[in-house]
Amino acid sequence: MIDIDPVTLIVSAICMGAFIAPLAYQNFKVKSSESLLQKSFLEVAQQNGIQPEIQERWRNHYQLGLDPKCKKLIYHRYGAYPSQSIIDLSGISKITLDEKNHMVQVKKEKRVIIDYLALQFHYKDPNHPTKSLEIYDGELFSDLAGERVLAGNWKTLLEKTIHS
Repeated sequence: MIDIDPVTLIVSAICMGAFIAPLAYQNFKVKSSESLLQKSFLEVAQQNGIQPEIQERWRNHYQLGLDPKCKKLIYHRYGAYPSQSIIDLSGISKITLDEKNHMVQVKKEKRVIIDYLALQFHYKDPNHPTKSLEIYDGELFSDLAGERVLAGNWKTLLEKTIHS
């Protein structure tokens, strides 16, 4: 049988607790932040009579929700410059992707760097200006994390909703 010194056991327990405590605290903080973001998103949706069946949040900075029954889209951008938008899809004629990029050349290799990506809504009424919903901003984030695919998926989903 192995004898364990009580002092060693206590020191080990304290070291493990000191290692786990910051991780547990960070996890708690992230979950409470996400809960507040979701609560604020659903409050705005409820105030406008929208019940989003399809929702997506990415980078804890953007969130989209779609209510296909009433054909309304709700958008939230959190952070330093928050914004909220509600778009009635029954007044939209088409949706396009607005992408701004620049080319970088390193030796013989050329790369396209995306600076900005947004869904752009064109209204049936020609007097109504187009509306853009930011999906990615290169000033805030250093790399893409699937936003191009995400934007394409939402564009397809919204086009189906418009034409149904």
